[in-house]
Amino acid sequence: MSPASEIRFVVQRELQKSFRSAKGLALLLLSLLGGTGATFLLVKAQQLKRERLGDAPAEAIRALREEAATQAFGDPITGKHLADAPEVLIAVLLLTVWLTPMIISLMGFDSISSDMQHKSVRYWTLRTRRPSYFIGKFGGLWATVSAMTLTMHAIIWIVCVVRNEAPAGVALTWGLRFWLVTLPISAAWCAISTLVSSFFKSPIVALLATFGAFFSLWLLWIIGNVAHWDFLMYAYPNYYDSYLVHPQLPKAMTGMAACFAMSAVYLGLGSYLFQRRDV
Repeated sequence: MSPASEIRFVVQRELQKSFRSAKGLALLLLSLLGGTGATFLLVKAQQLKRERLGDAPAEAIRALREEAATQAFGDPITGKHLADAPEVLIAVLLLTVWLTPMIISLMGFDSISSDMQHKSVRYWTLRTRRPSYFIGKFGGLWATVSAMTLTMHAIIWIVCVVRNEAPAGVALTWGLRFWLVTLPISAAWCAISTLVSSFFKSPIVALLATFGAFFSLWLLWIIGNVAHWDFLMYAYPNYYDSYLVHPQLPKAMTGMAACFAMSAVYLGLGSYLFQRRDV
């Protein structure tokens, strides 16, 4: 069987396992409840904001949205572009980008570690090459997390339309665009989680190590941001959200290329080490 077929089988198995397991269903339910609750809070905040602004002209409100988006993403061009987007959806995008690493760490910490045995890898299906197994585990985790965030975002779009925060066409257009922005970032986090999980046989140790790795990358971003050392921030996947929402295609493609290149590096390193490792 070809490596591509092996990867496909592993991805399918991971999707089935994730959405049939108690852990996967619990995390899906928590994500949906959290997303719905956050949406109602954001909608309520928007109502209070409109009441405070009173009869302010539309141009003034748009200027405030542009200023807020500029501060959030650090680019006036992006701020001007996002001034027409529903504020609730922008807030949900930022919330998703920041919470996705936690979801990935909880979903993926035992992705490989739970299958590790003495000098072998326990697996339910046909024999696969180790690189195919490793990449398939990554693909299954990425697909699972992407499906969870899409479901959460879809509920938020419906709430926005029902509460008259945005017309259906506007909510769907901007909502899909913002969800697509999260995919390259989550791919990088999934690759890191899969790599870390492959180093340990104990799932709880893998969970702690994944949290530690994610925290270390966040700390690098903090240090780089405070010290103005941009090269430190490049290692943090969430750094590229401002690139991916940029209206100019070259910059958006740069952010996408950086995230997928990061994923490829972690997958390549993980596949190589896992293939040579005497588990």
